[in-house]
This record gives sequence, C-alpha cells and structure tokens, in this order.
Amino acid sequence: MPDSAPWALIAMHSEERAAGFLPVVEELGLTGRTYTDVEKLLYDTRGENLPSALVLDHGLQERVPKLDLVTIIRRRKGFEEIPFVYLGPANVALHAKVIEEGADAYITLPTRQTVVKAHLVSLLERRRAEGAMRKAFEEARRFEQAYKESERMKDDLIHMLVHDLKSPISSVMGLLDHSLEMLNGQGGEDAVEELLSLARSESQHLLNLAANILDVRRMKDGHMPFHPEHIESLTDLAKSALGDVSGGPRDRHFGFLVRPEAETVVGDPKLLRRILANLMANAIKHTRRGGYIDFRAWSKDGSVVLSVRDDGEGIPESDHKRIFNAFEQSRHTIHDRYDTGMGLTFCKLAVEKHGGRIWVESKVGRGSTFYFTLPDQVAAAVPAGA
Repeated sequence: MPDSAPWALIAMHSEERAAGFLPVVEELGLTGRTYTDVEKLLYDTRGENLPSALVLDHGLQERVPKLDLVTIIRRRKGFEEIPFVYLGPANVALHAKVIEEGADAYITLPTRQTVVKAHLVSLLERRRAEGAMRKAFEEARRFEQAYKESERMKDDLIHMLVHDLKSPISSVMGLLDHSLEMLNGQGGEDAVEELLSLARSESQHLLNLAANILDVRRMKDGHMPFHPEHIESLTDLAKSALGDVSGGPRDRHFGFLVRPEAETVVGDPKLLRRILANLMANAIKHTRRGGYIDFRAWSKDGSVVLSVRDDGEGIPESDHKRIFNAFEQSRHTIHDRYDTGMGLTFCKLAVEKHGGRIWVESKVGRGSTFYFTLPDQVAAAVPAGA
C-alpha cells in the first residue's frame, strides 16, 4: 500500500472479524489495514505513515490484560488526534475507562456496520473541521505577526524620517547655504567646489537610503524584478559597484582578488551590483581614512563565495545576526553618520532572492568581513549565453 494513500487501522481478535469491517472503511474512501497480532500492531504504530482512523476491538485487548492498548497507541507521536473507535461489551465501567484513556467513541457490542460507519463519518468530519480551524487560526496568527511587524517598521520609518534624516538634510542645507555665502563673498572656487561636492555626497547618501527603503518593501512584498544572467567579469562588476558608492573610496585602500573559477557568475547584475555597493559603502562608513578594504571571490562546495573585508571598528558578536534586520544597525558610524541598517537588510533579501545566504564575521577593533554565496541553482536556471 502506498504510504501516501489514506488508510484505516482495524485491530480485531480474528481475521474474519477484521475483514468484516473492510467494506465500512472502503465506503469512506479509506484502504483498510487489519491487525490481529498485538506485537505487530504496536510495532507498526511507531512509524510515520499514520492512519486516518483507528478501530480497536476489545477482544484483542483481552489477549494482553497487562497492557493498556488505548493509552499506548494514543500516546504515540501523531496518534493524538486520530479518530479512535473502540468496540466493547455493555460494561459501564469499561466504557468510562476507555473514554478516559483517549478513545473518541465506545460502541457497545453487538453492533451493526452502519453504526460504526456513522461514528467514523462523524469523527472524520470533526477532525477535518478542527484541522481547518487550526489552519485558519495559524493563518490569522501569521497575519497578526505580519501586521505587527509592518506596524513596527512603519513606526521605525517614521522615527527615522523625523529624527535620523534630519541630520543629513540639515547638513546638505548648511553646505549649500555656506556655498552661497562664499559665492556672494567671492570665496575661493576650490573651497566652494569642495562644499558642493560634500553636499552632493550627502544627497547621494539620502538617495541611496530612500532606494533601499523602497526596495526592501518591494522585496518583502515579492514585487522586486529578478533577471539572472551570465556575468562575464565579476571583477568589473565589483569595481562598478565601488563607483556607485557615494563619495567613492575616500582615501581608503581598495583591493580586488577574484579567483579565475569565480570570475564568471550567474545572477541579476543590477541586484548584485547593489549588494556590493551597499557592502562597500558599509565598509567605508566603519573604516577610518587610510584603512584597507578588499573584495574577494572564490568557488567552494558548488557555490561562489563573495566577501567584502575591512579593518575598521568591528561589530560586537551579539549584533552579528540582528544587523541584517531593518533599523537594527547601530545609529551612528565612526564618522558620525546616521545609519538605519536598510542597506544590509536589502543585501540579505537580495542574496536570498538568488538562493544564497549572507553572514558576517567580526570582532570589535579588528574589522569585519561580510560573506555571501551564489549557489549553482541560479546558474542551472539560466541557459548558457543568456
């Protein structure tokens, strides 16, 4: 009998009696499986292929008076809620005992097959209704959790808009006002150019932050476009990503080391470029001028591993997992810039979109290395030359 086929367990004291109940369960769309041996019954009820219903005859129980079959079977994993019918004599004490031990119905012998069938129909319907109700409750619970998470993110976003963005916006306005004052006062062009460059850098930071916020929401809602293709040069993609970083390297030393077998990868080039740009920007924000940052990639266990390493301030071990959650990253960097953590949240969602995973290894004062993988499953889904 296939493991997936719904079936009913019929445990009787004789094969003839057990066979008499096969038509009953077959009318209910179940395959009957008969047992007349207690040892085999107890052995088979330890497996994972659970029956849809169970009928136990008191005659079989009488063979093992020292064992409580109802209690033993009911306590087996997965048998807690299976419809359980017990067939026994007209004995009030036994009737009460069997029900207390976990049977759903006690049918007094002698009986008719139609009575057993009616009980099984009722119990199976009740089980289906309870299962549907549990599923509805689980869906409601998931909806409630998603709603609470959405409300939390909304509250954090409002807090960020009111407080965190105030600083960089004020900085941009201050730089522009100072530039105007210098122009009106005939200040040096080089000084004005530097101020405007700083203002542009801060504006780019705000633009990147807004893009990450919007894209995190799109990815959570499943609306982010995903178009993987063959990327011929991972090194060129990483260098382009560095060019996307607001303000560029900023007096940091950058290195690129991609193993030959990892140079050609498969992924969405726009998403991968954004991932690398976010990780590089994160490294710059947490590394002092003159620091070292490098990008590396190699093949391992059927995946390509990519990493961005810095020798900056490092991250406490207790924060290694939560920094990928929106609004969980430390609010200030060593350069006194506010950070909401949206960039790392985007990276996590984008990496998972590719079927990979992302993690960080870091110690306070000894720098950080962010790793993520691109599994072969992505490559298998993209035709060669695409």
